[in-house]
Amino acid sequence: MLGGAVLPADCLLDRRVRTDFNDDDENDLIALQPFEILRCVEKTAVGFSPEMQGYATEVVQSLHLGVHLASGPPGLSCLGLRGGSPLTKVEAVDQGIIVLTTTFLHDFSRIVYLVYDADNGSLHMAPAPEDPSWLFMGLTVRLLIVRPSYGHYTLALLGKLDGEAEGDAHALLVWQPGSSSLPPWSKIKAVGVKSHIGKSSLQADCTFSASGMSCWADLLRGVTFCNSGGLFTTGLHNKQHILKFGFFPLPQELVEKSKDHRRSNSRVARPEAYRTMGTTLQTWWRKFPPFYNVRFVSIDGFLEPIDLKDRTVTVWWLCQKGLEWKLEYKISLEALWEFNGFGDLPRNLTPMYPLLSRNDHEIVYFALGEWRENQSNWLFIPTCARYLLAINPQHKTVVASVCLADYFGNPTIPPDIISSDFQRHIHTVSLDLHIMLMETMKQMSLTSLDPAEYDEEEAKKLMKEEPWTWQEKLKEQDRPLPLPLPARYYRQPSLARLIGNADTILKLSD
Repeated sequence: MLGGAVLPADCLLDRRVRTDFNDDDENDLIALQPFEILRCVEKTAVGFSPEMQGYATEVVQSLHLGVHLASGPPGLSCLGLRGGSPLTKVEAVDQGIIVLTTTFLHDFSRIVYLVYDADNGSLHMAPAPEDPSWLFMGLTVRLLIVRPSYGHYTLALLGKLDGEAEGDAHALLVWQPGSSSLPPWSKIKAVGVKSHIGKSSLQADCTFSASGMSCWADLLRGVTFCNSGGLFTTGLHNKQHILKFGFFPLPQELVEKSKDHRRSNSRVARPEAYRTMGTTLQTWWRKFPPFYNVRFVSIDGFLEPIDLKDRTVTVWWLCQKGLEWKLEYKISLEALWEFNGFGDLPRNLTPMYPLLSRNDHEIVYFALGEWRENQSNWLFIPTCARYLLAINPQHKTVVASVCLADYFGNPTIPPDIISSDFQRHIHTVSLDLHIMLMETMKQMSLTSLDPAEYDEEEAKKLMKEEPWTWQEKLKEQDRPLPLPLPARYYRQPSLARLIGNADTILKLSD
């Protein structure tokens, strides 16, 4: 684990990935924090055309991924990508797997996926699907990480097949890290999607895997699911392979409330502003092992007028037998005001943007913020999220709260945050990149060595062949430590944001 520190049970991760590290923006407090370099022992680009393969390999080799971990939730953690496109964003996280969407710096229209596996220290780059017969569905696209067993995972995208009959119009595109096939995404026909959700198209607001099910949740209608094992069959590349889907709706009272709502209605907030769904580690009695259970959170007052004090946060859990929702608890805002720990937080703000704890079923997160409302011609739009709270309803406690302006600088930006346990899977080794960089910088400052004298290929070869003894060997030969990249790369003052030690770096740029 990172630095041997006691890490929080949850990692609330800002979906925005820092690539610019703006030294002049004093309000961007996350970017001003030190970033730890994540261990990465393998970098590969797979699935690109022969014309693009060489360039993609060069790009992925130049990337360095870092993380700034908050001291604990609800503080926000953040990823940094040195050498990455400013359009980089966290797409999905599942345990030690994190998937980023990004672009090439010279071509923002070409979307690629970066898949980092913290457990084995690998970074894969793969192109986004380019099959002209496969189309993204609806207004939202969510990638799903499927992990039926340890050490295996698949990325899945649910979409439509152009030109197919209506009943056969859906398909999954799946990508596996061990596959070197072209095209890199395999197509699986999906049966039963349209029949379950009726005439409306599926909108995947949330994706998750639980109890052998791969789930795509439409927060206005319900959950479309399939058997996760079907994504790991030996017939995956067989064009006749078909995957059957099922469906279970939201709690009935919410189906009635949202049945007339249209996503194209700009007078109502997007569903993620007041609902979320995902998995939480559930612990029952000691004789039963912990397991991940599906839970659903909804905040009322967004689709119908409700007095501020009566607005309620409601949580359900999914009974696997029969796939039925069971009410867990309801909390009115008036009751929340009396919770231990609420203190001097403003009482004129409404709950919004809920999040589930990944590791503690007793904890739920949501923001308190401002809104714009018109009851005569119904309009309810969140305009500003001010605070992020972690609450324990069972103990009637606000466990912690943070001011979002301290993280984003501009509080009018709605929080785009994902809850995960990613930080529990971070590893360091003796050849951790940030240690190597600091030792290299120290050696350069002592010897005044011309960076042009470094043989970059020799340095990489030495570190690869002798990962545990390269430092001692260089000291015995009275040679400077190797640079993995040209020194001009490290002379950028903003690199201090990515390695957490500005003093050594700045000496070199004087």
